[in-house]
Amino acid sequence: IFKMKSDLLFDERQIQNIIKESNSQIVTVSREFFVLAKTGRRHEIDEMHDALEPFGILQFVRSGRIAVTKEAMPITELLDQEIV
Repeated sequence: IFKMKSDLLFDERQIQNIIKESNSQIVTVSREFFVLAKTGRRHEIDEMHDALEPFGILQFVRSGRIAVTKEAMPITELLDQEIV
């Protein structure tokens, strides 16, 4: 996730090209900043970071690997039980 100054989104054509070429998504746009989300392999994220860095990244966060289980986890059973 990348947070950048909003004026860059409208004033810098290169930013728009980076967003398009990297298949990233604009998540939020406000007067002060906009937020981009990029999924992919580490080197893809690093390439996008390198491309955006000269424009000034306000914040950058990696979420790491995220998984969703296919089956109910034991915690689900515990949550379904009444507390005695």
